[in-house]
Amino acid sequence: MGTYIRIFGSFFVIIYLLLNYYIGLRSFQAFRAYYPPLKSFVFWPVFLIISFAYILDRVIDAKIPFLTVAGSYWLAAFVYLFLSFLLIDALGLLNWAFKILPSAWSILWESKKIYVLGLLLTAGILPVGTWLAQNPQISKYDISIAKKPDGINDLKVVLISDLHVEGPARTDFMNRAAKTIISLNPDLIVIAGDLVEGSIDEATQAKLSDILGNLKATYGIYACLGNHDYFGGKADQITSFLENRGIKVLRDAFQEAIDGKVIIAGREDYRSRNAGSGQRKGLEEILAGTDPNKPLILLDHQPENIKEAQNAGVNLMLSGHTHGGQLFPAQFVTKSLFLIDRGVWTEGDFNLIVSTGLGLWGPPVRTSARSEIVEINLHFTDPSEK
Repeated sequence: MGTYIRIFGSFFVIIYLLLNYYIGLRSFQAFRAYYPPLKSFVFWPVFLIISFAYILDRVIDAKIPFLTVAGSYWLAAFVYLFLSFLLIDALGLLNWAFKILPSAWSILWESKKIYVLGLLLTAGILPVGTWLAQNPQISKYDISIAKKPDGINDLKVVLISDLHVEGPARTDFMNRAAKTIISLNPDLIVIAGDLVEGSIDEATQAKLSDILGNLKATYGIYACLGNHDYFGGKADQITSFLENRGIKVLRDAFQEAIDGKVIIAGREDYRSRNAGSGQRKGLEEILAGTDPNKPLILLDHQPENIKEAQNAGVNLMLSGHTHGGQLFPAQFVTKSLFLIDRGVWTEGDFNLIVSTGLGLWGPPVRTSARSEIVEINLHFTDPSEK
């Protein structure tokens, strides 16, 4: 396995180098077109530091703020610079072959001034994407469940997921989001995994405590873990940290909530076995002994195995993981991988809601899906009225 990882790693680095060289070359040509005195021995060292800042920050764990910020934003800039320059070159090739544009445009390609459009487009996308990432929307869904627990007609559930909290991450917008959640007066708060980036060091604990300390719900807070929570092999420590703060973490387990009237179950993530947590249990085993007449809510980080959840009698499955693609055009990938990568899907008595997430992974930018808080208004009805 080690050999395959080294081969894949080497291949990835080579491809990344080549793509960055292409982006760097086009960027240098754009700058030189408008500022001829710019020297390559000045441009290229700066470009290489920025383009490899994220990898350096992760590999050497330098904890240098500049590397963290520059590297994170470069991941988004890399995508849009590459797509922009590729589109410009493709259009230039078509123009060269078929003369589809006025001659004045051909001069722009010859002078390399055309490539400044890629720089300007990317420079415009990054601040807009940052705003979309740090100003979550409230997505509201009304769900009816044909089960009637005694004394409960309605239940307001607030779902968040994918916080991805870590020491260097900016989390002030999550603190504001926590206050917004409280203003919704939730009966239940549920967290569908990926609370941290595999670490629960002191800096992460402090930031997570600030966020979670603001959360309150009438009937408590429940969570499952996501794939990133297992990356550092600290799933047990993360679980203990959360439960010490009053959050019930469900790992292939269920809880009879609201005086035993509603069942909330949570699953280990698919990737948990890679972190030594073993194979996750089947839903039939997890739910053995539960009352099928009680409303059943399932927390499962990744929106997978929908049929298993349907067959197990789940009424509401809550997931995250996809980020809605986060960066355009990645949503086309997430939409192809999952039944839905955001929003709600209903079939019979089964409802699936997938959140685009509150936090971020990688770049602090969103262009395909805004950060969100999900407000779910559950309505319980008598099965005989169906």
